[in-house]
Amino acid sequence: MVVAFFRKIKPRFSFFLKLSLLILSLSLFSLFLLAQEPAPRLKKELLMEDVRQLADILEKSHPDPYLRGGGKIAFHRRLQETLLRIPEEGLTVKEFFIHLLPFVASVKDGHTFLLPPWPAQSGSGLPFGLNIVEESIYVEKVYFPDHKNLIGARLEAINNIPVSRLLDRLKTLVGWDNEYQLLTYFCRFLDDQSLLSILLPEWDSNLALPVNLCLPSGEKKSLFISLKEKTPPIPFEASTKIILPSTEKIDFVYAFLDSKRETCLLRIDGMFSYRENFEFFRAMGVAWAQAQAAKVYSRIYQTKAPEDLDKLIAAIPAATEVFRNLVIEMKKAQTKKLIIDLRKNSGGNSLLANILAYFLFPEEGMKKAATSFSIKKYSDLYFANYQNDSLENINQRRRINLTKEDYDFAEDPYFKTKSLSIMERENELGKYLQMSPTFYAEYMSGQYKNYYRPPELMVISSPWTYSSGYTLMSLMYKMGAKIVGVASGQSGNCFGDTLMFQLKNSGLRGYVSYKLFLDFPEDPKLGYILRPHRELTYEDLIRHHFDPNTSVLLALEK
Repeated sequence: MVVAFFRKIKPRFSFFLKLSLLILSLSLFSLFLLAQEPAPRLKKELLMEDVRQLADILEKSHPDPYLRGGGKIAFHRRLQETLLRIPEEGLTVKEFFIHLLPFVASVKDGHTFLLPPWPAQSGSGLPFGLNIVEESIYVEKVYFPDHKNLIGARLEAINNIPVSRLLDRLKTLVGWDNEYQLLTYFCRFLDDQSLLSILLPEWDSNLALPVNLCLPSGEKKSLFISLKEKTPPIPFEASTKIILPSTEKIDFVYAFLDSKRETCLLRIDGMFSYRENFEFFRAMGVAWAQAQAAKVYSRIYQTKAPEDLDKLIAAIPAATEVFRNLVIEMKKAQTKKLIIDLRKNSGGNSLLANILAYFLFPEEGMKKAATSFSIKKYSDLYFANYQNDSLENINQRRRINLTKEDYDFAEDPYFKTKSLSIMERENELGKYLQMSPTFYAEYMSGQYKNYYRPPELMVISSPWTYSSGYTLMSLMYKMGAKIVGVASGQSGNCFGDTLMFQLKNSGLRGYVSYKLFLDFPEDPKLGYILRPHRELTYEDLIRHHFDPNTSVLLALEK
């Protein structure tokens, strides 16, 4: 197989997956904080130490924390402003978290962020399920019967502040890749009362919140919503003409949409919960692999996971087996159209993208499509996160010895021929694939390589198609797939792959990117937003009566 094809294997974990995992891990700590009346304050001197530690992490671990923020001098001006704004009496941990947000956001990187020091409060904000179309927010779901007439309404203002002004505020609180990712952040802030309070510091949470909407008819609607009323668990939404295969137990499933099996829908809601992912990280010696594999096992089988790691991983469904069955069934039926639904795929391990492509595409075509590459930044934090890696291992295959704070240009097409020989790259490829015995056995046999691809290949995108989910979409795009839906919140040319850190005195945790990805190195416009060939419009939603699967209906159109 083509070396450049599998060069894309990398653990690009979902931003939202990591966010939820670490928020859960902070729950006990957070409950302790919430129980204190009043919350204890940290001394100014300790907070200043943490600010400088954070700046040091960004400068030494991030590939270029100055690029999007005005340069190195501007970075240090913001650093000193952040220090100067710490009050003499100190801050609570929550106050300090809010205090640091603008400094981290100024790096303007969607993968570099701090984690809130409190448990997630999803569903505690506006009682709506919000979605995005044409760079606007609309109500897709409601939770109270008397709100049913609001389905499809577009959001215009909150607390009498226009959405455009609120988005300007949000830009100072979070890093973002493109406007669509900013809108996903906006939806999440509106869904969580604690985050909403940061966005609306002037709002008294004891009072009802004014919300202004525009109904599909054009009628304006003003509401006063109390967030003290608990939101019911089951929402109301418009009916759908499409029955999707369930991802309740596993995140990658497929189903034929017609009796003749002419159209198949492959739904991939995530790229984490599959056997090959855990084989890969078992081989890397990652400490959390067993605990996360056990969660996946319990989700599937509704029982406690076995303690033996090998038995545990072997029981998790393999993408190799599912995709093998997929192409066998499609070839037998001579399926004409494959629709890959990635609307809820916020990432995981992009090895899954390569596994799927192995079954669908020819070797030579993959070679031509492999135009993207990344540049890695080494640091003390990198080696603390990846303890099985070392400079000794890295330099075994280098023509020049790298230091612990060097950049790795081995994937750069203008540099790699000088840093690695072709044989060395092939050996590196073999080592990567051997980390997943399940896929490696199929890869070595080649029995189902390029087995079947329907004449029409379509991918459904949304702003939540992110990280490795974006990687899969982009790979399909380069192999000729047509994209339908709303643009991804991930920029192809971006920073990513993250390292976890924790500040010494406050205990605040976060992630910082350590790679620069260039998916479209010769096309900055495409690298900023990969727009669908057929974009979902608000008029489409009206025409299909706000069917939540309108994008699928568009993909089914002739």
